[in-house]
Amino acid sequence: MKAIFINANEQKVEVVNVENELHAIYKQLGCDMIQCIDIGENHTVIVDEEARLKEQTWGFKLAGPTVIAGNALIVGTMPDGDFADCQAPLCLFSRNVEFVDLTKHPLPPPKCGFAVIEGDLTEENIEKARAAAERDYNRQ
Repeated sequence: MKAIFINANEQKVEVVNVENELHAIYKQLGCDMIQCIDIGENHTVIVDEEARLKEQTWGFKLAGPTVIAGNALIVGTMPDGDFADCQAPLCLFSRNVEFVDLTKHPLPPPKCGFAVIEGDLTEENIEKARAAAERDYNRQ
């Protein structure tokens, strides 16, 4: 599968061919768990789900303020959600990637939270737990 590889460690953006299999994507990104971010026009950015928990020295911004730690793959997506060849030209992404030195500009630590549901699993109790968890999360 044709993909665009954002190699934050080497600060380059390039076209790569990667097998359309989860183990091959893990290997390309150097990770054990992925997160998919829909960027529209039938394209998805695949990143290391746990990158912020690791000691990353480089990350990147992709046309916006959000910094993503580690490397990424940009692939096409089919209507059923399966990955496919990236159809967008390399220059579309290479012009818009800004690499970030995470040793000079560290990311804030990730926030975690959980919701305790008291009583039965009713819509009302779930909403109460969700609201309480959100209040606790915003206090962090």
